[in-house]
Amino acid sequence: MYSSKSGSGRQRWTAKQRQQFLVRFHDSQLTQREFATRHGVGLSTLSKWLRVESESASLPVKFQEVTLPKMPPRYQVEVVSPQGWTVRLQNSSEIETLAQLLQALPC
Repeated sequence: MYSSKSGSGRQRWTAKQRQQFLVRFHDSQLTQREFATRHGVGLSTLSKWLRVESESASLPVKFQEVTLPKMPPRYQVEVVSPQGWTVRLQNSSEIETLAQLLQALPC
């Protein structure tokens, strides 16, 4: 693996190189210290890469179906106008008066 050196003399690893190092580390049976020494990467650098990898690993999303209890609706009918007014009827018997009520409201 090759890295570039910055003006400060520190090695700079690309994201692809870091990923390749991590894959090789996980495939090896080496400790972090052994792997870092053999592959020319600092132990603290390898440890940081592993920590970042661990933190960024997302947990699988789990879904569970939830059945809600059957509850009667609070309102049988609800009409909301673009002007902001709302008409709610609790009983279906009130639907007969809905037309009259809507005509009385400002549109």
